[in-house]
Amino acid sequence: MKTNSIYKSDEGKALIINHYDNLIKKWPVDKEIINVNTSFGNTFIIASGDIANKPIILLHGSSTNSVMWMGDVEKLSETYRVYAIDIIGEPGKSDENRPDMNGDHYGKWLDEVIDALSIEKAIIIGNSLGGWMALKYATYKPEKVEKLVLLATSGITNGKMSFMFRVMPLMLLGEKGIDRLNRIVYGKEKIPEEAIEFGKLIMKYYRPRMGSLSVLTDQELSKLTMPTLYMGGENDALLPTKKIADRISRIIPKAKIKVLKNTGHVLIDVVDDVVIFLGG
Repeated sequence: MKTNSIYKSDEGKALIINHYDNLIKKWPVDKEIINVNTSFGNTFIIASGDIANKPIILLHGSSTNSVMWMGDVEKLSETYRVYAIDIIGEPGKSDENRPDMNGDHYGKWLDEVIDALSIEKAIIIGNSLGGWMALKYATYKPEKVEKLVLLATSGITNGKMSFMFRVMPLMLLGEKGIDRLNRIVYGKEKIPEEAIEFGKLIMKYYRPRMGSLSVLTDQELSKLTMPTLYMGGENDALLPTKKIADRISRIIPKAKIKVLKNTGHVLIDVVDDVVIFLGG
């Protein structure tokens, strides 16, 4: 195993990718697999929906991949061309390369992907880490973003330090610690057992990104003049949803904000709200 791999072992990587391949076979609608070569490495994409329709870019959260969108893609692909993109450096099928989180590296990476897909302007939906990626792109090339949807997104404020203090001891407890960590992250949401098992496999063999994500400046966020929707759970253990909502309201006054009651970091069954925001 190469020393800078994002996986703890070759065997662990093989288990994760094999499990991922099996889940992709259960993709609920017709799909096209696309691989895009960028200067940052290969990018793996699952595309669904009529190519003549408006494009949507989906960016998943950290320590996961595009299967997190399996519950949403059927609805979205009815009226849009949907591209679920595996973020580079995450446990999917894109390259393991992790560019520096500072600067415009991820904005440039996503721009190369979008150009390769011959997309002039897209709707971008990002979750957590993917929300941070969406923000980085929307401030890097705002003219190429038609609408922006941020789901429990990072990058608006710093995360909760209390979460990190709770996580570190749990990581030393093996599978029991993983179960407790999942309960903190998932909150009261009912997560499919298959998703929980895949998450455990990833946590066992994958090396997550360390450190906090940069917070965008007021000047950067002021570039978000496109229609923007932010959704977050009021009981998010990772992110201070109220502070995020307040900052968005102050800097992006035309943004639509929805704070979900009795909900944690994981947002389930919000696709109907997203479709309404997008206009059908």
